[in-house]
Amino acid sequence: MGAAASVPDGDATAVTGSVSDVPKVSGVHEFTIREYSRTKGMGIGKSIISQYFTIDGRKWYIRFYPDGYSAVDSAWIAFYAQTFYKPQFFAVRAEFTFQLLGANGEVRHTRRSDRACKYDTFCNSWGIRRYIDRNQLESAALAALHNDSITVRCTITIHQARRRSVPVDRPGLVKMPDQPASIHDQNAIRFLASGKAPFDVRFDVDGEIFEAHRMVVAAQSPWFEGLLYGHGREAGESDLVDVGSGVVGADAFRGVLHFIYNDELPTTVTDKSVKERYEATLRLFEAADYYLMDRLKMMCAIRLGDFITNSTVDTIEEYAEAYSCKELQQACKNFKERRGVSLLANLEIIRRLLSRVVGANHATRRIMGVAAAPSTSQQQAAN
Repeated sequence: MGAAASVPDGDATAVTGSVSDVPKVSGVHEFTIREYSRTKGMGIGKSIISQYFTIDGRKWYIRFYPDGYSAVDSAWIAFYAQTFYKPQFFAVRAEFTFQLLGANGEVRHTRRSDRACKYDTFCNSWGIRRYIDRNQLESAALAALHNDSITVRCTITIHQARRRSVPVDRPGLVKMPDQPASIHDQNAIRFLASGKAPFDVRFDVDGEIFEAHRMVVAAQSPWFEGLLYGHGREAGESDLVDVGSGVVGADAFRGVLHFIYNDELPTTVTDKSVKERYEATLRLFEAADYYLMDRLKMMCAIRLGDFITNSTVDTIEEYAEAYSCKELQQACKNFKERRGVSLLANLEIIRRLLSRVVGANHATRRIMGVAAAPSTSQQQAAN
């Protein structure tokens, strides 16, 4: 009795089916070798060829080796199927079958290729070296030799290059949903963040104690890896490790742990006021550099790039230079260059407005003179 998966009522969806298949073209040619006895002794590796025949626009012919294809195969006759010309551009794959026929056309012996052979510029001839033992061929029991002649039927099946899909009826199929996306890493992070797994390390930052999982923290930071596992150290559960060192504050370290367990920036740099986000991002940027967390550091740098203004550019540039963040440092320089061009443009507008004032007094002319005069640094550069 057959078995099938059960499907809830109403959930079954009828779908169509198809079969991917390779279109094939076949051709048959019968080759008769008369005066067979006179072909023996012509030499190993020497062959007799048939007239060419055409299959799928390509010319083919049969090779018959009466004394064997090679010295090690000299006890067997061989048949080969060969293309008239070597394929110059596209390889051709073809199967072949050779059948010895009796006096009345009945099949007495059959051998076929075990796969579709590749005909290309390197090889345009494939066949069966040990098609049949010569003694067996000449035996009366086989009855393939008649009137000193043998006839071989060659069937060549060409595999055309492109596959095609043929629609078929598949009653009773049920359409299954796509494979769900992997949440392997999310499950691990969610479980660890839940606190159900016992913490095995404690960190002291400015007198505030943080509990964490030693392996998780070390996996995200080379600094913590060296601290917790370097030089054969294995911190016990009761160990209390000071990791602030006066550089990283408790709020910044809380943000570091949030990133380690969630792979995202903490809310202190995303949901607070602009000033609070800016200051928290600076502290977190500093902590990321201290703990050698490059991804967190770059995420903070990108966030700081959005805070660059006339009042913050100098401070951000100092942090970028101090903590070796070339991208953020360049962003500050670009901002200053654009600001300088803007100031020059504004100065030119002021000069034009002053020049249009009718009856400008001495003070006005003096302002214009000061605006036009080169600065001391410019004079020094000129000298």
